[in-house]
Amino acid sequence: MDLLPWSLVLLSGLIHALWNLKVKQVANRTLYLAVAYTAAGVVLFPAALATGGLYIPREAYLPVAMSALAEALYVASLSRAYAISNLTFVYPIARGSAPVWAAAAGLLFFGEHFSFYGLLAVLAVIAGILSIGLKIEGGTVKALLLTLAVGFFIGCYTSFDRKAIELVSMQSLLFWKFLIAGLVLLASRAGCANLAEDVKKNFMSSVLTGFFILGAYSLVVLAMKFSSLGYVAAGRESGIAFATLFGRLILKEKLDQRRVFGIIIIFAGIILLKFA
Repeated sequence: MDLLPWSLVLLSGLIHALWNLKVKQVANRTLYLAVAYTAAGVVLFPAALATGGLYIPREAYLPVAMSALAEALYVASLSRAYAISNLTFVYPIARGSAPVWAAAAGLLFFGEHFSFYGLLAVLAVIAGILSIGLKIEGGTVKALLLTLAVGFFIGCYTSFDRKAIELVSMQSLLFWKFLIAGLVLLASRAGCANLAEDVKKNFMSSVLTGFFILGAYSLVVLAMKFSSLGYVAAGRESGIAFATLFGRLILKEKLDQRRVFGIIIIFAGIILLKFA
């Protein structure tokens, strides 16, 4: 992986971990993220309009729509997982299982392949993930299943985005993806009590989080233009290390030697991606 995409995915991982930290700290997480995604879509409207991104070709309808749906399901699963388990449990397993799905999609549907160092890098990232995330202390089977579902939906939307970016501009993809996902999530919370009050209470924070989400994922989509799906999906998992540190230092969650070892292995994998 060249320096540019490697740097893009590393920065994306940091930003992604920051907004997950914030989501873990709020109460009505699905609604909070619904506002964030909708706000991101609204912000993208001028850029999409200026670049002709409001129109997408017929062949792009399915990958764009499926990406937005997978994104909404990802948010719903993530919100439920954070409600019953901590950041250092949910984030590593959720993010860590995603490269497996994305790499499999790259091999099966996009004709991609791994070099020797690329394969070692992906395996190192996965090994670090297992070390951090699969020791279920205080976790439940429900939490584990939810976090694995989150990883599956991440792999799904990453794969659909990889196809969509071949057919539409980045501005078009992100505008429709975020707007549709945000509206779907808002519709899912329409019957909640005190809806307007909850939106108002966290509105500015939700909007700011939307900017973080947009920034993190824009970096990923941009990186896909310069590197393969499997490498990008694995590289962005640097967020696991950042989130684990945030969980320990800010949320005061437990960080044992096994998880420290996992962080080291993940960073080793990220560095190895640079030479793939």
